[in-house]
Parts: sequence; C-alpha cells; structure tokens
Amino acid sequence: MPQSATYDDITATTVAQPQGSSTEEGARLKRLNELGIVLNNPDPVLDALVDAACLAAGTPIGLVTLLDSDRQWFKSKRGIEGEGSFRADAFCDHTIRSPRPFVVPDALRDRRFADNPFVTGNNKIRFYAGAPLEIESGLRLGSLCVLDRVPRRLSAGIHGLLERLARCAVERLLQHEDQYLLSRINPLQLDRSKADRTALALAEAALAQGSFMLHYQPKIALDTGRRVGFEALLRLKKPDGSVVGPSVFAAALEEPSLSRRIGSYVLQSAVAQAKAWELAGIDFGHIAINVSSSQFIELPGHPCLADEVIGATRSFELSPLRIQIEVTEGVMLTGQGGNIGAQLEALRAAGFIVAFDDFGTGYASLVHLKGLPYDQIKIDGSFVRAMMGSSADQAIVKAIVDMAKALGKRVVAEGVETIAEHHALRALGCHYGQGYLFGRPAGVADLQFS
Repeated sequence: MPQSATYDDITATTVAQPQGSSTEEGARLKRLNELGIVLNNPDPVLDALVDAACLAAGTPIGLVTLLDSDRQWFKSKRGIEGEGSFRADAFCDHTIRSPRPFVVPDALRDRRFADNPFVTGNNKIRFYAGAPLEIESGLRLGSLCVLDRVPRRLSAGIHGLLERLARCAVERLLQHEDQYLLSRINPLQLDRSKADRTALALAEAALAQGSFMLHYQPKIALDTGRRVGFEALLRLKKPDGSVVGPSVFAAALEEPSLSRRIGSYVLQSAVAQAKAWELAGIDFGHIAINVSSSQFIELPGHPCLADEVIGATRSFELSPLRIQIEVTEGVMLTGQGGNIGAQLEALRAAGFIVAFDDFGTGYASLVHLKGLPYDQIKIDGSFVRAMMGSSADQAIVKAIVDMAKALGKRVVAEGVETIAEHHALRALGCHYGQGYLFGRPAGVADLQFS
C-alpha cells in the first residue's frame, strides 16, 4: 500500500452505521438467546463454510462469530486461539451494524483499530473482512469473517462469496433451530428407528442371499479423454429385480459390525472383478472402493483394513495399482485418526493409491490436508455444479486444484455432467473427471470397453 495513502484509503470499505435503537438491540439479543439453546456443540457444516472462506480469500484465519450484549463468541474458528473476546474489541461489532460486508484493509493504519488487542497482541491482525449473519431483516447476530496478519484487499468476487457463505451459515443456524423445535413439538417426526431397523434387515438379507452387487462408473483423464479407471459403487438387487442405491440401506453403512461385513464384500468383489478383467486382457486401469471407519478397527481374529486389502490383492496376485482406496473426510477425522492414518500409510507404502473423497462437504479443515496420508483429492460434485454460474465458486475449485498441485496431489472432480464443466475443469488444471458426462454407474454386463 503506498505510504501516501489517506485515511479514506485505508479505512473500512463499508462505513458502519451507528448502532440501532435499544428496541432493535433487544430484539437481536432475544433472537440470539432463542438460538443459543441449540448452538452449544461444534458444527462441521459451519466449520466447512469457514474453510471455504479461508480458501477463497487466501487467509490463514476464519471465524463464524455470534455477539451477545458484552461478548463475541467464536462458533467456528480456524487459525486462532480462544473462545471469543469482549464485544468492544470485536471487529464483528462493526460488521453487524450494516447488511453489507465490512472490510478493514490495514487495521494498524485505521485509527479505530490501531490499538485493538487483536492488532497489538499475539494475534497481530492487520486485515479483516466480514459478512453479517442476518437471521431476519435487520437482526444481525454475528459474522462470517476472514482475517490475516498482513494488509491486503479482496476482489469484488470474494466479497460476494463471503456474503453467500454467510447466508449459508444463517441457513445452518435456522436448520438447528427448526430441528430443535420440531423435536419439542413432535419427537416422533425425528424418530428414524423403524426405518433404520428395516434398512438393517434389508442389508442382512442381502448379504445372506447374495443380493448386493457392484456397479462401476468410469474415471477419465480430462486432458486426453482416456479412461483411467472405475469407481465401484454398491447396489442392492431387490426380489422384484429392481436395483436400488445406498440410500435404501444407509443405516447399515453406519452400523459398525454390518458396515464392516459390507466393506469386506465390496473389497473381495472389486478385487475379483479386477483380476477377471486383467485375465481377459481388458485395459481397465484401476477400481476404486470406498471404505468405512469400522474397517480400520482391529478386532481379535479379524484383520484391520490395511491387512485385509493387502491380503486380498496378494491372494489374487493383483498389483496394488489395480485397487484404489477412497476415504471420506468424516472417516479420516474420526477419533481413531491416528490408527487410520497409520493404516493408510501402510497401504500407500505397499503401493496403493489413497483418495480423499467428497472433499468440501463439511467435515475436514483445510489444515488437515498437510498431515493426512493420501494421494488424491476428489472434489465434491456440488462445487462442480455451482462453478459454472459463479466466478467465486470457480475460484474455489481453482484454489483447491492449485493447493493440491502445490502439495503434490492429483485431483478428481466428481459430478461432471456437461461439456462446459469438462472444459472449465480442464482449463483449471484438474487431472481427472467422473460423472454422467463420461458414463453412469453400470453393471459389468452393461460396460463397454473399446
């Protein structure tokens, strides 16, 4: 920033208006208290929104804050310690005075913040940008904000993205409230036990009767259009001949014992199919399988996932390069993270590729990407769909691709459905694509090999 800059050049982009009337503040605090009863626990969705904001803005610090009469509380945080601060010290106290984003390019040169504890203390904040969480017209409870320790500016596109992410955060807060109120009015409406029991019984019967089957969806190299492999997707064939997806038996995938058995079925089936294709001289590349957290648990008399995968491929004399392991963010960040990490490292050491699946859907912090053992990132299809209508969303996808490349990882985009998406992803440098544009999941008999 030039040394000759005037105060107007370095003050906040949006000039905060005076606080509203005591009546308006009372209504705001009342609304905050109503939400407070359901906001006590960490929220992975809010964490993911903060991650996305930090990623898009390129900042090391991000927050979702809520402000009561005296204090600012950190509902979600990245890159900063503590649970909150005095409201008088909060940049977000200025943000909630306006419906528009509030930006401070250089706090040290802004007389309102030069002596602020966040600026002069250990945090050494120099830059702030926040969008208000407007729960209803005129009632702004807090902010979704990004911060940095160096002065900077943001593009108009990133301003717009912060506003969109803030609206998503508001929707999440309201969702919590709706769930709480619904449970108070009629708990039976949230009781899934009957449906879950049906799903468990259906999965048990499928294992016993051999009704589970794998469908395969191709994965394509975006630069050449060449098929590089398949993802194996679990399906269930019902007695009437219809085939249904995991939503019908989702509860079984969350029950540890049953999930482990289903996972073993998927592994054995995928390895057997890979060997059959190999013997038939079919150039199929690899088969990727999804694994659950229960498969990593070491039980007496049962192998852990790493031993099971290595044993299965060796028994079929199959190269580790023929099988890839896909692990979702939620699995990687469970309480067994250390054990899971060690097993994934063992798999990678044995020659298997590990993919970080469904990236961006609401569990992992971006800071975990440096420490977790993986080779590929799979971008969730929701990002791919959104990027064609939004330069900000396209910037997020580009940032993920650039970040992965900087870490030496490959990137797979899921949910590619149009030629325009294909071209855009290729232009951004994404390595692989998967989606209806390249092929729907299909049974072995319906796959075509050229």
